[in-house]
Amino acid sequence: MAEVDLDIRRRAAERAREVLNGSVSAEAFREEFADVEDRAVAELIDLLEHEPVRGGILGGGEAAWRNYQQSIRDLISGLSN
Repeated sequence: MAEVDLDIRRRAAERAREVLNGSVSAEAFREEFADVEDRAVAELIDLLEHEPVRGGILGGGEAAWRNYQQSIRDLISGLSN
């Protein structure tokens, strides 16, 4: 089993916050962390790349979008610690 690199996890958490605030794209995040072999970072890449549509006819609804956002924040929090 690969050893967890806390510096990479913390950096991933910080960059994910930047994705959420719009200063970094999900694609840039993926490119930066694509070679990282950490399940939590991989899960974060997946979540950031597959943001559901918020509201509208094709969207999952406001509650689904809030749940998605909370999942990202929970994962970021776990990577930060």
